[in-house]
Amino acid sequence: MFFCHFSLAIHPDRITIATGQSAGLGTSDAKVRRGGGLSPHIRIWNSVSLETLHVIGIGIFENSVACLAFSKTDGGSMIAVIDEAANHTITVWDWQKSRRIAETKKYEKPKFVLSMVFAENGDLITGDSNGNIFLWTRGSNRIGHAVLGVHVGGIFALTFSKDGHLLSGGGKDCRIVQLDTNLDPTGMAVELSSWYGPVRTLISGPGEMIIVGTTQGDILRGRLGEDFSPLVQGHSDEFWALSAHPQSHHFLTAGRDGNVFLWDSLTRRLVWAENLSEELTCAAFYPPIGPSSPTINQNGRHNNDLADSVPVVAVGTASGRWIVLDALLHQVIAAHHESNEPIQCIAFSPNGQFIAIGGRDNSIYVYSVSARGTKYVRLGKCSGHSSFVLHLDWSEDSQCIRSVSGDYELLFWSASNCKQIASPSSMRDVRWATQSCHLGFEVAGIWPPDSDGTDINASKSRSYRGHSSHVTNVNFLFDDSRVISAGGSDTAILQWEVIS
Repeated sequence: MFFCHFSLAIHPDRITIATGQSAGLGTSDAKVRRGGGLSPHIRIWNSVSLETLHVIGIGIFENSVACLAFSKTDGGSMIAVIDEAANHTITVWDWQKSRRIAETKKYEKPKFVLSMVFAENGDLITGDSNGNIFLWTRGSNRIGHAVLGVHVGGIFALTFSKDGHLLSGGGKDCRIVQLDTNLDPTGMAVELSSWYGPVRTLISGPGEMIIVGTTQGDILRGRLGEDFSPLVQGHSDEFWALSAHPQSHHFLTAGRDGNVFLWDSLTRRLVWAENLSEELTCAAFYPPIGPSSPTINQNGRHNNDLADSVPVVAVGTASGRWIVLDALLHQVIAAHHESNEPIQCIAFSPNGQFIAIGGRDNSIYVYSVSARGTKYVRLGKCSGHSSFVLHLDWSEDSQCIRSVSGDYELLFWSASNCKQIASPSSMRDVRWATQSCHLGFEVAGIWPPDSDGTDINASKSRSYRGHSSHVTNVNFLFDDSRVISAGGSDTAILQWEVIS
């Protein structure tokens, strides 16, 4: 049988030849057969007599032998080989003894310099996309010292600590590594939780404190060898879900990053955070169980709190599921799946006995609610929209639902049997608990003739700017003292004080 030759090298004696063979099938030479096929190998032979002198590399090489070269200075006693394996391994052989004496894999050249910092003596230290740190001597454009493989993946941040140690922050491995003045790792390192994401910036704080910025938009602080705690947390992707608590100054946000955050609007601090591992689209709190008017204690603070209410919140997902959480313990109480389309809107009835879920499958699902928001039984499905359900509202007596779809269709429903109310005019004087629907008898006058449904230009209004992207949602707090606005691509949450 003929072998495929992929490479050839001539010995310094000009007589000995080495050829690299590829993998194949069908050979009678038992020395080069492996598993019934031909193993890639190197055949060294005499070019005059055509006699095979040595066969080396059986079972070592993969696919084929790409390159060969005999050594020069020692009379050609060594041969260097590069195979066609995925990692293109380089091996050096004493071919006369068929003995491998060295091996190394390819080194991928970094594509980017991702971070840099100057040392006190003027040397430049850089971190690259392969996790390596290089020192460039002052006044030179050559590498003076290299520390390879400090991180798995790119190094996005470099800074010096107060005691002169170099700190490097990794992207893929989420680690912070300390190096001494000789750029040798000290063994001090910390790995951040994947919840916060990879490191993007590092600042040396007071004493041994380190301030870290992450790809998730979080700012952390801590010391090497200890756990890092968040100073600032927020959404890392666009979010649409926003719901103000009906009895306290808390509000909840949820977004595409899967994060659910409960915020205190008075302290402007995060109360708790939870990740549900799927895109979240909408949210609604359980209704108030008593008067929602705030009372003031002796310290001038509002008595209304989460503990005074039913601490239940429902969250819709992009997978067609909706999840009920305990707003105090941030634990899952219940979960239901309606369809493979996203949940677009969700709302509890004012009496807390029902919940309605509007989906992108053009349907509204109604459940009965009992045991203070912990048990849910499906009553039925409202079908009639020709486009996805965009908004919905409950009547004050919890008997009726109105909904608006993506094609600007307004429909009314009976909650008890999920039937469409055929006469919209009969709903003219119904009082609604909320005004989420942008169509209805109450707002008919603000829509100009032939409007496309996307803009409202007929009424007097005031505009307030603050977001750098589209505003995805707005909510008044329970006492109308503030407005919360949710940003889209800027992932920002803004509070607006209502000044009467």
